[in-house]
Amino acid sequence: MLHIIAAGLIVFAAIFHSVMGEKKLIAPTLAVDDPFIQEPMTQGITRFGWHSASGFFLLTALIIVLPEVSSVLIWATGGLWVTLGFANLIMMKAKHPGGFLLSLIGLLILAGEAL
Repeated sequence: MLHIIAAGLIVFAAIFHSVMGEKKLIAPTLAVDDPFIQEPMTQGITRFGWHSASGFFLLTALIIVLPEVSSVLIWATGGLWVTLGFANLIMMKAKHPGGFLLSLIGLLILAGEAL
């Protein structure tokens, strides 16, 4: 059950990441009047990188809910989410809500695998 809750939070995080990231970070950044930023390649790579991360979020949700995924992969997925969450908390001095959510997701995955 904890894996299902974690997967739901991951889907929420992926959608939020793409929608709000585009609105609050990507679009304003790409609107900066700078020759490098205005390059089509820079614009495309920036958007691709941002939104592909959301796609990888969804892949991890799938990993933790599929029935025949190895325990090692689930432990690694949980460990990755916890690590990224703690890194976000440290780097952003706990001012960005993502760190708390990423950490919670990782802890739910690890707890779900341990129980």
